[in-house]
Amino acid sequence: MRGCGTGLTLLASLFWVAAQDQQRGLFPAILNLASNAHISTNATCGEKGPETFCKLVEHVPGRATRNAQCRVCDGHSPNLKERHPISNAIDGTNNWWQSPSIQNGREYHWVTITLDLRQVFRVAYVIIKAANSPRPGNWILERSLDGIEFSPWQYYAISDTECLTHYNITPRRGPPTYRADDEVICTSYYSRLVPLEHGEIHTSLINGRPSSDDLSPKLLEFTSARYIRLRLQRIRTLNADLMTLSHRDPKDLDPIVTRRYYYSIKDISIGGMCICYGHASSCPWDKTTKKYQCQCEHNTCGDSCNRCCPGYHQQPWRPGTISSGNKCEECNCHNKAKDCYYDENVANQKRSLNTAGQFQGGGVCIDCLQNTMGINCETCIDGYYRPHGVSPSEDNPCHPCDCDPLGSLSSVCIKDDHHSDLHGGKWPGQCPCREGYAGEKCDRCQFGYKGYPSCVPCDCNPAGSMNEEPCSEACLCKENVEGKHCDRCKPGFYNLDQRNPQGCSECFCFGVSDVCDSLSWPVSQVKDMSGWLTTDLVSSHQIPSQQDSLGGRHRISINNTAVAQRLTSTYYWAAPEAYLGNKLMAFGGFLKYTVSYEVPMETVGGDLLSHADVIIKGNGLTLSTQAEGLSLQPYEEYLNVVRLVPENFRDFNSKKEVDRDRLMTVLANVTHLLIRANYNSAKMALYRLGSVSLDTASPNAIDLALATQVEHCECPQGYAGISCESCLPGYYRVDGILFGGICQPCECHGHAAECDIHGVCFACQHNTTGDHCEQCLPGFYGRPSQGTPRDCQPCACPLSTASNNFSPTCHLDEGDEVVCDQCAPGYAGDWCERCADGYYGNPTVPGDSCLPCNCNGNIDPLEAGSCDSVTGECLKCIGNTDGRHCERCAHGFYGDAVTAKNCSGECVGCAVKSIAYHSGKSLSIYLGQKVLRPRGPLTLSDAKSSLSALISLVSYSKCRSSGQGSTKHPSL
Repeated sequence: MRGCGTGLTLLASLFWVAAQDQQRGLFPAILNLASNAHISTNATCGEKGPETFCKLVEHVPGRATRNAQCRVCDGHSPNLKERHPISNAIDGTNNWWQSPSIQNGREYHWVTITLDLRQVFRVAYVIIKAANSPRPGNWILERSLDGIEFSPWQYYAISDTECLTHYNITPRRGPPTYRADDEVICTSYYSRLVPLEHGEIHTSLINGRPSSDDLSPKLLEFTSARYIRLRLQRIRTLNADLMTLSHRDPKDLDPIVTRRYYYSIKDISIGGMCICYGHASSCPWDKTTKKYQCQCEHNTCGDSCNRCCPGYHQQPWRPGTISSGNKCEECNCHNKAKDCYYDENVANQKRSLNTAGQFQGGGVCIDCLQNTMGINCETCIDGYYRPHGVSPSEDNPCHPCDCDPLGSLSSVCIKDDHHSDLHGGKWPGQCPCREGYAGEKCDRCQFGYKGYPSCVPCDCNPAGSMNEEPCSEACLCKENVEGKHCDRCKPGFYNLDQRNPQGCSECFCFGVSDVCDSLSWPVSQVKDMSGWLTTDLVSSHQIPSQQDSLGGRHRISINNTAVAQRLTSTYYWAAPEAYLGNKLMAFGGFLKYTVSYEVPMETVGGDLLSHADVIIKGNGLTLSTQAEGLSLQPYEEYLNVVRLVPENFRDFNSKKEVDRDRLMTVLANVTHLLIRANYNSAKMALYRLGSVSLDTASPNAIDLALATQVEHCECPQGYAGISCESCLPGYYRVDGILFGGICQPCECHGHAAECDIHGVCFACQHNTTGDHCEQCLPGFYGRPSQGTPRDCQPCACPLSTASNNFSPTCHLDEGDEVVCDQCAPGYAGDWCERCADGYYGNPTVPGDSCLPCNCNGNIDPLEAGSCDSVTGECLKCIGNTDGRHCERCAHGFYGDAVTAKNCSGECVGCAVKSIAYHSGKSLSIYLGQKVLRPRGPLTLSDAKSSLSALISLVSYSKCRSSGQGSTKHPSL
């Protein structure tokens, strides 16, 4: 048993290695490409006749050379050892190629060698081995794809200085290194003088570059070549001969010196591989084409495995790399096509199904067979169909429609399950029948019609009668149907429907009308997979979902790990705005969606059961679907279909059945549409929702089916909506009651179009305000109840302009006169047209205003006429003051009228009592008890000249103070 276990382990390892090989790129072995190359040069020794050459040894000018090793090179000699053609450089022997020495001229410094590899290869390295001379000094290694335009791979120079002066490239010191995949460097590392013979030059084109482990497109392009050229530009010489050779023509020098300088190469090895772009592990020599030929794998074709083979274009061709094989993937044409092509748009839209059953890739099948068509040959051509349950992969899956030409509208039937509507009775193969015809092929009369192929109506309408045979018996009408032929609904009913046991449905009209008919609009679908959120029924958390798509069908997904910590154990998809609002036109329609989930194979989690798969909220009510709920298996996509009729819903809280009243109340204003999201308790579960559609009536839809189950009511005055669920503009639903609610006119006096459920007007216009727009706004006056746009006019206090409007409000008095009732301080009059007592100005003049009178506080502002109301002149000064602004003491008083306000002490006659002059010193004037003296010494003449002025100043019978209230003369 132990040996068996070891064998199984080894077998598993082999399978693993094989799988790894399929996942990685494949690369053929590296070959010596030079061995099969065509090589040529523009100069070889002995071509023009025999010439003597000598091996380079240390040589001192002027002295005889010891042990001279000289030979003859003759390209036409019968002695093969004297021939040194360029072919010797790649024949794998010890023979060598040799150039003419510079004894023949300076031009033999410049020699070119070209190798034609005969096809493009990816070159990894170039190794050059010198023969009986030093390695070249200055030279360039070049590459080309066409043999015309060459690009450098690397520069070589005798010294770092030569890199700069000769090639204008900064030298790379030491062993060559590379910073970029396509960097071209210059090095002097391989141009040293020693060894004097058998030196080697190793040039690596891949190793050491940034993407050497996993070749980048740039490095792949850089290493691709068919032609390789060596442009030799300077022979390496002894330092002792350097100056001599630099300044004189070699022909003029001693041949003993010049015949020692030449190029020699005994081997050129070029390591490379076939360019198979990572899709071939071998590249053998083809004797017929005389080329190496890639043995392509990974479903690739072409000389270089540079394209996908026919039928393998599910993904675009990509080169294989060390880390990824990038195999060409087979298109899934269900065995109905041999070839396909890749379409990027199809891939982006996820419309192409791969062989694993996933919508990944962009393969589009070409020339589908067996009457199939489509991206994957998955559907039938017009006039054919694939029966229910038949796989597109089966042989000859498409059958002729064979629609009856008399009974059908078209020869094209429903093509497959994807185009069918099982709930609507549309199966694959069903032909579109004319009125009165039925059957899959429309080859018989519809129930209620007779006389195929004419198919004329029976006397009894099958939708409205209870007759088992409507064409042979007296008509027996259903409960809500009337007429001789049971072909019309009774008053108060609508939508004659064969599926309805009563024949017609009662007009609902929210209880305000019993006159209605079917809304004959086509059925359209609300389809919007953007904006869906994930939420629960307890918290207020809302988590955005992830967007993806499947076969062009948009889906959303959520990972249980992302929501488990924020939501309760059962959570829901919350629909976006497109599914909310007034959805009365969805009554009787279908809500369809697909749900699925995935769990990791190692995850264990039990099924979750919920009492509701769909929850609808609106107008304070919450309804849910039946209690049993769905139970799904992982990776199973389930299509759920819910018809919006009362019998499919329950009250979410009481679990009781609901009537049409409650369902219509919710549909009148849907605030939440919730679809159950999680079906398994596994932590790593991934839940998906897709293909959500809601049937609704739309006048702009293009569909043969009509939304006959939706009623269109004839509403009383003031009501609006297809079911009288709304009020006309200017009306309001009293207390917001829908069923049986009253639409009452808004009392807004013509100043608002709408009001709330309590009659309070919205957005009063025409400068009105109040619950019923019954008042003018502040700053306006008038009678809003008159109901005209000019009911409220701006206040003019006294002018309507802002600069001269001095009251924020005004009103009409009993005599319909405007009264400004909040004049600003300083204004008076019914229109604030004059200044109040204590103020002056002219408010009736634009830009003018009332300002406080400037009387220095010496008037009583409350006393009428205390100052002039226009000029501002003070008229009734108080406090013994006088002047235009009461700025001085009145006549007969002295003091400070402005600051101290102490005008008092009435003068009763002041006389000069005596005058005393002190010679050369001072003058004294005695006024009663006071003495006045000048501020400085006076002469007698000075005193006399001013004496008369002093006497006149102080000798009034009554004294007056100055304007500042001072009792001193300014000169004293």
